[in-house]
Amino acid sequence: MADIRVPKLNNNDTGYQLVAWLVDEDEPVKPDQPVAEVETSKAVEELVSGAEGVLRRLLAVGDACAPGEVIARVVEPGAPREEPPARPNAVTEAAAEDPGPVVTAPARELMDQLGIDPARLRELDVKIVKRADVERLAPEQDSADTRQLPVPQQAVARTVSRSHAEIPAAYTVIAVDAGPAKAEVARQTTALGRLLGLPELLIAAVARLHAAHPLCFARLTGEHTVRIEERPHIGVTIDVGKGLNVPVVKDADQLSFAELVEVTTAFRRTAVRGRFRESELSGATIGVTLHNAPDIVHAIPMIFPGQTCALALSGVRPEVVPDGDGFRARDTVNLGLAYDHRVVNGKDAVDFLQDLKAALEHPEELTR
Repeated sequence: MADIRVPKLNNNDTGYQLVAWLVDEDEPVKPDQPVAEVETSKAVEELVSGAEGVLRRLLAVGDACAPGEVIARVVEPGAPREEPPARPNAVTEAAAEDPGPVVTAPARELMDQLGIDPARLRELDVKIVKRADVERLAPEQDSADTRQLPVPQQAVARTVSRSHAEIPAAYTVIAVDAGPAKAEVARQTTALGRLLGLPELLIAAVARLHAAHPLCFARLTGEHTVRIEERPHIGVTIDVGKGLNVPVVKDADQLSFAELVEVTTAFRRTAVRGRFRESELSGATIGVTLHNAPDIVHAIPMIFPGQTCALALSGVRPEVVPDGDGFRARDTVNLGLAYDHRVVNGKDAVDFLQDLKAALEHPEELTR
């Protein structure tokens, strides 16, 4: 017999939700065969069998599960069936004998959201407190519409709060002539047969600057120590209306431009389906945030905890600039850099941005 346990999938969540069984009860499974899917606050992960046999489920779809919890077992065909172990939130005989009411997980979650004192549960005069019971204790609401944030946005809220609490960030922005980059994007779109834009050129430029600006990719490990990362793993924001995701272009400096475009194209495709895996969302050493809608002048990005820098790409806009004795029009894009001032100083940030500007204004080097 082999247990199928829920692994620790990220550092943000204390629990997950079982969203699908991929193998029916008592059906045969093989080693490394996916048998279930669990959802974190950011992604859906497959859990695999570690042995050959038949599957015995211990949880139902929709149940909450925690790291280390056994959700199924792989047993020999014909093995006797066992009763599932009691779960912490299950209603057991022992709980029923307790003079206090038993609170279901959904009810406790709503209590936390509404800030209801557990002592008030005795007002309900029920042995098992359900979500509907807690709603009876909720304070009267005014006419405003009160809603719970979606789970992915709750994860964003936790990360943003941690970033602002832990990282003393500074910010610098530089203007870039976007004309050459736009022309190169048009050429590469035709050559590669893929829809791409300035983000791909920016990712390529960032990757090439890893060796020259290692502190921008570093991780603060102590009060006065940093870890210099060997490779640039670039997180890039993607939001197609289903919540924010930040998948990571791994080993970006080892990719050709065509390979990089394949990666970002796959990210957009996955974002539409809304099924990123944790492995695709972890390991970034720097962030690239996209605010490149028309008329967006600049944005201040959040630095993800564990990183030192985050770049923000704004929208392209026309601008009149001096040209000799006269003036000319050009397309301009602002590129902002938020940085952890404990690791990077203002001059370091300016040097990094100037090198990025030079790369984007001579983009043919990025696509070779």
